[in-house]
Amino acid sequence: MSERRLLILYGSQTGYAKDTAYRIARQAWRRHFSVSVQSMDQVDKWSIFTTTYPVIFVCSTTGQGEEPDNMKKFWRFILRKTIPYDALSGLKYAVFGLGDSSYQKFNFPAKRLSRRLQQLGGTPIVDRGDGDDQHYLGLDGALDPWLENLWAVLLDRYPLPKPIVPESVAPDPSCDIDYIDEHIDTSVGKTELIPGTHLAQLVKSDRMTAPDHFQDVHLFEFELDDSTQIPQWSPGDCAVLRPENLDSDVNDFLQQMHWTEHADKLLQIKPRDESIIPKWIPRCTTLRWLFTNYFDIMAVPRRSFFEMLYYFSSSENEKERLHEFTTSEGQDELQTYCMRPRRTIVEVLDDLPCSRVPLEYIFDV
Repeated sequence: MSERRLLILYGSQTGYAKDTAYRIARQAWRRHFSVSVQSMDQVDKWSIFTTTYPVIFVCSTTGQGEEPDNMKKFWRFILRKTIPYDALSGLKYAVFGLGDSSYQKFNFPAKRLSRRLQQLGGTPIVDRGDGDDQHYLGLDGALDPWLENLWAVLLDRYPLPKPIVPESVAPDPSCDIDYIDEHIDTSVGKTELIPGTHLAQLVKSDRMTAPDHFQDVHLFEFELDDSTQIPQWSPGDCAVLRPENLDSDVNDFLQQMHWTEHADKLLQIKPRDESIIPKWIPRCTTLRWLFTNYFDIMAVPRRSFFEMLYYFSSSENEKERLHEFTTSEGQDELQTYCMRPRRTIVEVLDDLPCSRVPLEYIFDV
């Protein structure tokens, strides 16, 4: 029997394509595939020429039909004219795009990617899927039937070794997380700055538009921790800011999750797949550090958050509500409850006191 492995690569600007990629990965896990999920710029690009198992590409659209930032390097790579026309003759792939048909260049990155893979000899497993925000079911209007077709083809090619894992069973966590002896040497776990990254403190924030103007435009001024490492920027460059959560918000969240007592205890993170956690996250750290510097507890949760929360709710009423949010038919309700009012994760957990994510699943929501 052929190796039951899948590689899922995503290009995501705001997180929706990444969320979709992990949703596909969870469905693959239920069908007993070994799965790896990475951004397109994260994967070893040369390995795509020798991959013997199917690759699923998920990409969104940004700007005026442009590819997401974490797909640009990969895209430039496969556009090289020096690549032989049959370089991907052994590749079996599928492409799903996320877009909005109200824009002229609807799903251009997915369309161009699919066309280029085929030009280089790749063989599509199924027709390209085009998710459309304008569909009355949103992206699910195209994603659900596309996935149904994808699994039918893949399971015909890779028969199930045992029954599909039921939807009622929670998937395995991505990491093993354990509290450790506070006296061990944790120097290997300190954060390393990504090249081109600078630590800075916000010292000024001035509004540039009139108070009654509909646009709230600010001029920010930062003071670098190391003034000898001043970045060399050119006109048109963009700076990506990685802020911290407020101490008060973190304290409230930790209390809400009943983790205050253990917030400052050292814990060790052991990813089951190294691609899941960014390299700059220390593998030996504390809950307080993670929820201050990494997890966006004030974000508006997506569908996958409610899907994971469903597994760990101890209230039947809350489980019923959470399940509704994870169905295609319940997306209007989810929009009304969460997306439109911009309800945050903290506020959602306040509404659902009997639904809490276990420690080992914090990297999965």
